[in-house]
Amino acid sequence: MAVQPSEQETHSRFLLIEGEGRIRRLLSSMLQGAGARTVHSAPSGKAGREVLLREPVDAVVCDWSAPELSGMEFLKSVRDLPVTKYLPFLMMSRVGQLKEEELAATRDHDVDGHLFKPITPEDLQGKVRGAVERYNRMAKAYTHLARAAAFVDIGEKDEARREIREAQLAGADSARVWSEAGSLLTAMQAGDEAKQCHRRSIEIDRNYARAYDSLGAILEQEGNAEGAAQFFLTSARLSPRNKTRQFSLAKNLLAKGDVEEARAAVRRGIEAEGEISPQSARNAAAAEFFLAAGRADLAEEEYAFALEGDPANVHYFNRLGIAFRRQKKYQEAIENYRKALKVAPNDPVLHYNLALALAESGQWSQAVGTLRRALVLDPRFKAAEELLRRIEARAKQAR
Repeated sequence: MAVQPSEQETHSRFLLIEGEGRIRRLLSSMLQGAGARTVHSAPSGKAGREVLLREPVDAVVCDWSAPELSGMEFLKSVRDLPVTKYLPFLMMSRVGQLKEEELAATRDHDVDGHLFKPITPEDLQGKVRGAVERYNRMAKAYTHLARAAAFVDIGEKDEARREIREAQLAGADSARVWSEAGSLLTAMQAGDEAKQCHRRSIEIDRNYARAYDSLGAILEQEGNAEGAAQFFLTSARLSPRNKTRQFSLAKNLLAKGDVEEARAAVRRGIEAEGEISPQSARNAAAAEFFLAAGRADLAEEEYAFALEGDPANVHYFNRLGIAFRRQKKYQEAIENYRKALKVAPNDPVLHYNLALALAESGQWSQAVGTLRRALVLDPRFKAAEELLRRIEARAKQAR
């Protein structure tokens, strides 16, 4: 298991992840020539993760195109674990392989540098030395942040505040340290102090997208959609390939009534982490966002588009029906489910959803018959049994 940061670490134990055996052996030799005491080499991101959980590691060198678990996915997993959160991490790629927005995405997860193939011993040694030196300068701050997070977890706010202050003193010129401190203060429900930290982070590095995200999230919690949208818009311009960021921007744009810009942000969010195809799947993904955001009218439009491209997709019919019902468009929902049953006449879920729409429109007897059909198709359909009992009871009361 990787160790917590400390000033005594020598950073001589490396994890190297590279899919091509010849290059992996060459890089391992280069690292050893640069003074590495131990090099754990792995042929894939998955194998690298197993090493990271088993062996003490001081720094990671990982290929962007690592098999099984890509370099970007591996970087995210390293930053998500408290015990590896601050490990120096260098990303390798071919010259010209990464677009600017992909480079920006690695900075979202605090990558410590990039190595571009073909890599020379001088390149490797220089980048490794730079990453290690930056880590050593911040090691004390990272240790205080790790302690603060532990105190936050157990509700010791006074102790957490002391550790945060020490981290800020030790990492006074680090945008990352101030942003991490702000996130901890947010978890402690100290919103005003958290905002000050994130603003300080931006003053240090105006291109640090995460700080803008954090300020946007605080303002969103405070009900300030206008202000939140501005911060999310800035972070999205700095680093657009981030689904959570684009969806947060879209949510706040919707809240302030900017529907078309919200649609554009949703599209960018869907495509942020790998293109979804065909187009019908993209429309369906957008529809799900709009349903979750409480805009069933926009979800209806997107699912209608999805069904134009994939007219036999029963799941899309089901979700479109939900969009209709949330708008109280019960007759449209009924017609939609009946169209779906022409595609899949023996689908008990479609019958169940049709029964819901019929009941919601007051057509009790038809709802009962539809539910009985669903139970013939699936006698163990518990939700249908329960709904049938409720509707039959309601029908009796109506007589």
